[in-house]
Amino acid sequence: MKVAYFGYDFFYKCLDPILEKGHEVCAMFSFETDGKYNHNENIFRFAEKFDLPVRLEKPTNEDIERLAADGCDLLISAAYPFKIPLPSIGLKGVNVHPTMLPNGRGPWPLPHLILNHSQYAGVTIHKLSTLFDRGDILIQQAINIEPSETLETLSAKTQLLAHDLMGAVLEKFDNLWTSAVPQEDGSYWLRPTNEEQTISWHDSIDLISRKVRAFGKFDTNAVIEGVKYFVHDVGVWKCEHSFVPGAVVHRMNREIVVAASDGFVCVRFFEQVTE
Repeated sequence: MKVAYFGYDFFYKCLDPILEKGHEVCAMFSFETDGKYNHNENIFRFAEKFDLPVRLEKPTNEDIERLAADGCDLLISAAYPFKIPLPSIGLKGVNVHPTMLPNGRGPWPLPHLILNHSQYAGVTIHKLSTLFDRGDILIQQAINIEPSETLETLSAKTQLLAHDLMGAVLEKFDNLWTSAVPQEDGSYWLRPTNEEQTISWHDSIDLISRKVRAFGKFDTNAVIEGVKYFVHDVGVWKCEHSFVPGAVVHRMNREIVVAASDGFVCVRFFEQVTE
């Protein structure tokens, strides 16, 4: 098959099974990334290796119809934020989504999985449809979330599984396509709010730790003695104390210990927010 690929570096390993199963990437679509939190360097390396241009604009109906006219057989969307038009010519498309659909639809589900919904961790590959994350399911597999799970470890698990499931889909594409299962009613998770991404020192140490792990390199906000910080990593322990939550109880060379409702939080890696 000739495949048009839509995505950025998060799921770039999904490109490998396309080649491994004897298919061809005929076109690539990505988008402008910030180079700090989101990247597409691997997408560009792949495109350069096979002398393919990378389109960064949103795809139009004309783009998709042109792909079909040029012999494209399949559209693969992998963590692609834009809606891909579905032409009336019947060109097939699949999307890779990092939850066990129908639960966890939405643009950034991974933090939610660590914060509140670990039972829905996994990867689903489904048909593209007119609505985001709603197409019939070709294949899916769950992921176990550990008590110490971080955004980075969950991302790695998700990416490795997506590679394997993409290989399985391409190996048995016709069978999986015809036997795909319609989605039932599920849940849609909005992008986390600033409040959800901010530490409250009145929370439990378990929640504070989980929140920092859920956002990882995307930073958790915290206010310490009136100063706003981005917090990258913490250590916590439960302990009865008489300090007001949010009080700084100890300073070390590089770390700050802050009181929470039921223990202490050692803020290990952080930086002051400059506005």
